Amino acid sequence: MVRWIPRCLVAGLALMALACGPAGAGPAYKCVTRSGVTYTEKPCPGGREVGPAGRRVTDKSVAPPQDRATLARRAVLSAQEKQECRALDVSMRDQQAQLKALGTGATLQDEMPLVHNKKRYREIGC
Repeated sequence: MVRWIPRCLVAGLALMALACGPAGAGPAYKCVTRSGVTYTEKPCPGGREVGPAGRRVTDKSVAPPQDRATLARRAVLSAQEKQECRALDVSMRDQQAQLKALGTGATLQDEMPLVHNKKRYREIGC
């Protein structure tokens, strides 16, 4: 069975292929003059290079920035309380790592400093 493709579809596809240009096309430059904005293949005075944005790469090994909710909670705290919150963040992270290293051999005495720090963390409102 033969399918017929409408001529306008073929012509449209050909025009799109021509408009896209060759795959190795160079950069384009945006030039602003008194007569308006123009785009050229040659650099112009005061013009800037335009084109597709660079590829975004997310590094999953880097910790994400502090979330907005924590920033909002800490915004109302005094400078001394903010400093204490940052110190508690570090010490609790270290204490959790130590407990994890101990594994099932951790005792109640080993966990108590972490419990006290978590309580203070909640009291301050970190």
